[in-house]
Amino acid sequence: MTEVGNIQKILIVDDEAMNRDLLKVFLGTLGFETVDAENGKTALEILEKEKPDLIILDLNMPVMDGFQVLKKVKYNIETKMIPVIVVTALGDEENHLKALELGADDFLTKPFNIHFLKARLNSLLSIKKLYDLNRKYQKELEEKNIKLMNELIKTQEATIVSLATLTEFRDPETGEHLERMRGFARVLAEELKKMQCCNGYISDEYIESIFKSTPLHDIGKVGIPDHILLKPGKLTREEFEIMKTHTLIGGTALKAAVERASLDRSFLDMATLIAYHHHERWDGNGYPFGLKSDNIPLSARITTVADVYDALTSRRVYKQAFPHEKARGIILNGAGSQFDPVIVEAFKRRENDFILLKEKYKDREKKNGK
Repeated sequence: MTEVGNIQKILIVDDEAMNRDLLKVFLGTLGFETVDAENGKTALEILEKEKPDLIILDLNMPVMDGFQVLKKVKYNIETKMIPVIVVTALGDEENHLKALELGADDFLTKPFNIHFLKARLNSLLSIKKLYDLNRKYQKELEEKNIKLMNELIKTQEATIVSLATLTEFRDPETGEHLERMRGFARVLAEELKKMQCCNGYISDEYIESIFKSTPLHDIGKVGIPDHILLKPGKLTREEFEIMKTHTLIGGTALKAAVERASLDRSFLDMATLIAYHHHERWDGNGYPFGLKSDNIPLSARITTVADVYDALTSRRVYKQAFPHEKARGIILNGAGSQFDPVIVEAFKRRENDFILLKEKYKDREKKNGK
């Protein structure tokens, strides 16, 4: 497309060489650059390579007539805003009307007055300049919006990582737990999408969201006292009741953050659901609300399987790591009681990916030989 402020280009399409030559001379005196074609086919070939600012189009031509050219120009999103002046014979009202219906912007009747042509050119090219200027500003705005969106995404990711890391500072044995968790959650979500379950609820955007949000599942543990969070032995009933409140602490904190931001939709919405509900059970015997089956948010159901698998296969102050086969058996046996059976099926299909992620993100203590 010709840039605003540059010399404007006009395409002349006419099977009569003399007509084309006369127009080229006249338009040249007005300061226009011209390119010409002897038929519609050649004109379209020119349009594929360059976009003129205006087209002067004869209707009656061999090979491909002006109507065919006009239709292709005006039905193409890349060329539809190029003004087209059609040239018709005197008294040819029917063709004139047909051309207007196909999108012609103006017309000249042969033989035409060059002063009329000049007036029409000035009018149509002024509109074209405004259109090009608007397109230019739109493009610049889109580029700025993309840049701002990328910066926002990076800020969101940094916020999530920063918040999630707070828990790691409290409990150093979690090691690479967060990286494994987000990886497990993404693998499960990807497989659920392939299985075409969940009524098409899982999209690429959903998969990306759960990958980003899962690390915040235990953010509420920042509110649990050290003597309970870091206790090397089994918790008492009273201590366990306090530990269970991390779901309420985390969910409430994230929900409050969303509300304070006054957003209809936030990147923390899914993280809030996960923080609240990742200890709910499929049979309704979980906490904090005792939700059952499909009443538990899907993101939380996915996170539950990922979280339990990682807890089983990781060393803690109170237990040794279970091998994959033992953890696998526990997950499979929990289908329909602790876990959503469909998500357990997704786990079965992708268990090799769980093993690879477990190996890739070994706990730091293991990497250092501790």
